[in-house]
Order: sequence, then C-alpha cells, then structure tokens
Amino acid sequence: MEGQILSRKSTPTTLSDEIKNILYEEITMRKLLCLKLIYIIIMFFFIVTIVLAQSELKMEDPLYQQGKILGKNFKVIYQYFSEEENGEMVFNRGYLYEKIHSDKNKYISEYELIKEGLAKEYGKPILDKQEWKDDGYKGMKVLWGHAVSKGKLTFLSAWKTKNVDIELSLYGKDYRIYLEIYTKIKE
Repeated sequence: MEGQILSRKSTPTTLSDEIKNILYEEITMRKLLCLKLIYIIIMFFFIVTIVLAQSELKMEDPLYQQGKILGKNFKVIYQYFSEEENGEMVFNRGYLYEKIHSDKNKYISEYELIKEGLAKEYGKPILDKQEWKDDGYKGMKVLWGHAVSKGKLTFLSAWKTKNVDIELSLYGKDYRIYLEIYTKIKE
C-alpha cells in the first residue's frame, strides 16, 4: 500500500501519508482564514469610508427637498462620494423626473420651467443648448416632444458655482423621455 495515491478522505497507511493529510488540512484552514481576513478588512474599510464621508460631508443637496426639486417630483437614481484630484470630497447625485405625460411636448415645458428656476437660483447657465441629430422635425415645433422621444433632439443646461455643479438634461430613447438633473456638491 506504500504506492497508493492519497485522496483527502483516504485512510493514512504510512507516517508520510499521515503527515501529508495533516499538511493538506493545515493549508486548507490557512486559506479559509486568509479569505475570512480579507473579507473582514474589506468590510472594515467600507464601513470606515462611509462613516468618514458622512461625518465630513453634508449629504444634503440644496436642490432636493422631500422628493421635490423646484416643486417637481424627482427620485434619486444614484448617489456616491468621490475624491477629486485636489483631494476635495465630492457628493454626486442624479435625479429622474417622475411624472409621465402623454403629450411629449410637456416634457419640454417642464424642462424650461426647471431651467428658469435654476437660473433664478444659480444665475445664467454656463451651457444652454439644443442638439439636433436629425433636422427632420426642426421646423415643426409641435413635434419636438416626439423628436426628443426618438433621440433626435436633446436639451442640455449646466451651472457651476464654487460649491455646486448642476446639469439639467432632456433626452429620449426608444420613445421614452428622460428629464434628469445631476448635481456635484463640493465641501
């Protein structure tokens, strides 16, 4: 039985086989221990990062008050902290307009109302443009909402202050229209 190949469950027949089994179990236990330690370290740094970020930065966005921005219903679609090149912590958040209109031109009206409200609060936008991918609807303003839903027309406005960057966009894809606001708050 000296030349027998050992599997983990085989019964040791010699002293060398017994030593091999013990070493195999020891190595397996060490691997499991290392994996557990890695998991604990990752979780520790994740929790520490969240606690530090929340204690040093206000998680409040001056635009967003109880689910509304300028009186319009928006939902948060993402939020995260990041660190900029200069070492400054930044809170990023994205919002999606929740109301659904059957008249697609109402989205353009809503975009314009929100843009006016942001301009009152943050001044003239540094970027304010309409981008046409197809001029087919350009001469027919009554169909601009339809053009947005097809992805043929996009609206974009942006503001930048010392502590807040804001981007307002209206675009479409597959006949769905998205009115979104992105903020970047620096502390």
